[in-house]
Amino acid sequence: MEDTEIINQRLENMGIEEEENAGFMLEGEVDETTNRYELCLVGRLLTEKGVNTKVMKSRIADVWRPSMGLNITDLDQGIFLFQFFRKEDLEWVTNGGPWSFDNAMLALEKVTAGENPAKMQPCFVSIWIQLYNLPMGYMLETVGRQLGNFFGEFLEYDARNSMSWRDCMRVRIKIDVHKPLKRKKKIIKKDGSKIIVEYRYERLGEFCFSCGMVSHTDRFCRLSVTGEVGKEKEWGSWLRAPP
Repeated sequence: MEDTEIINQRLENMGIEEEENAGFMLEGEVDETTNRYELCLVGRLLTEKGVNTKVMKSRIADVWRPSMGLNITDLDQGIFLFQFFRKEDLEWVTNGGPWSFDNAMLALEKVTAGENPAKMQPCFVSIWIQLYNLPMGYMLETVGRQLGNFFGEFLEYDARNSMSWRDCMRVRIKIDVHKPLKRKKKIIKKDGSKIIVEYRYERLGEFCFSCGMVSHTDRFCRLSVTGEVGKEKEWGSWLRAPP
């Protein structure tokens, strides 16, 4: 009797496994392109220091002040999901950077359809730079676009660059935080003479004077700790643009 029950139970289990492994075709229309995170940004604070998340959320909300409110969710240590409820608020934040908290830069990235925010690691920061030592005839968008793509990825040209009172060109670029900040660029003119273009970053947060990375400071830099850099550091506070 017991053997018969055991056999029957095994047969029932086999039937369940076959049903589970069989394909299932959904009926009706579905939209696989829907992005539930369409009005969301994932942000990563570029710092090795501890972060008071409660204070950070309050400070960010006070600075951004989105008209329809803002939800901030912790995804991982130093990584957050910012949910907006109005497209204009999200675009204002995206175009208004760079943003920072406690001098730590905030890398922001939009969530594309099908992407899992919890697995994202934003690594780009949009920032305005000021280019100095350019002759007046070089204050052109074509020049700004080329220089912007050298220092990062060109995003925008300030239309006021051609004004006579300007002593620098402003362009907005996107920088990869995995790469050190660039400091200057040599341009060879058609007559063979050279121009050394220096530039300053606007609203630049903390960064490492030893290796030029914005992801940490000298205190947490491997090169600084191991003594692989000389006494004279190649990066410094002079890279920050005046207000």
